[in-house]
Amino acid sequence: MPRRVWSRWIVAAGLAAALLVPTVIGAVYVSPSALFLDDTNRNGEITIGNASSEPEEVRIELMFGFVDTDSAGTPFVRLIDDPGPELPSATSWLGVYPMRVRLAPGEKRIVRVFARPPADLPNGEYWSRLIVSGRRAADSGAAGDTLVRAGVSVEVRLVTSVTFRKGELTTGITLNDITAAAYPDSLVVRAHLDRGGNAAYLGTLFFDLVDGGGAVVRHWSTPLSVHVSVMRRFVFPLEPFPPGDYVLRLRAEATRPDILQERVLPARPVSYTIPLTVE
Repeated sequence: MPRRVWSRWIVAAGLAAALLVPTVIGAVYVSPSALFLDDTNRNGEITIGNASSEPEEVRIELMFGFVDTDSAGTPFVRLIDDPGPELPSATSWLGVYPMRVRLAPGEKRIVRVFARPPADLPNGEYWSRLIVSGRRAADSGAAGDTLVRAGVSVEVRLVTSVTFRKGELTTGITLNDITAAAYPDSLVVRAHLDRGGNAAYLGTLFFDLVDGGGAVVRHWSTPLSVHVSVMRRFVFPLEPFPPGDYVLRLRAEATRPDILQERVLPARPVSYTIPLTVE
């Protein structure tokens, strides 16, 4: 039977690390945005809250997923409900409790996540996505002097990550096939990101636009979570500045200002330069 593959856009940086801020959609929020477990700490907690003035019905489930990119190079979380043994899925041996909660206005609940990995599990990093779905009724429509109300069921989904790490872990990244183009209002960079090792690469990619005198005239940065090799497209705002020949410097470092540093695996910094003409 073919496997069903679901693609969902992620919000915030719930990609693969313990973020310091909650993930929020509408009234429902989850904190932290990702959870790490290992052989010495097989149990964890996630807080789910309702920031609205209406009750929320919340359902929680686990599904294998990882950060991928679409044909345009835009990142999203690819969800697969039936991963094969070739994929590093933790879903079949992870559990959550409770799986359904009703949140009163302003209420918070603790959801417990626990891992029961196989005894012969090889060293490496294994993933799952914790999906929090909230459903509420919404009124819509009005006609003439009579208010017409339609009970429309609206569902929002938060996708966070659960990562289990076992044994010695390594990671790394290489930058290949890089192209860059300057447009009147934006800089567009495309790069093939290849991940090494047996764990996801978590880091930041820095961009410096350098003029002929060696001065940095523009600077951008973006977080990276690389689980599989991808072709990634980056777009940055670019207000008008003098035309001419420049150099774009890229540098990937295993550090993230929004992630606890002890959750970021060490990796060798990687640099790349490419000429860029601004007309």
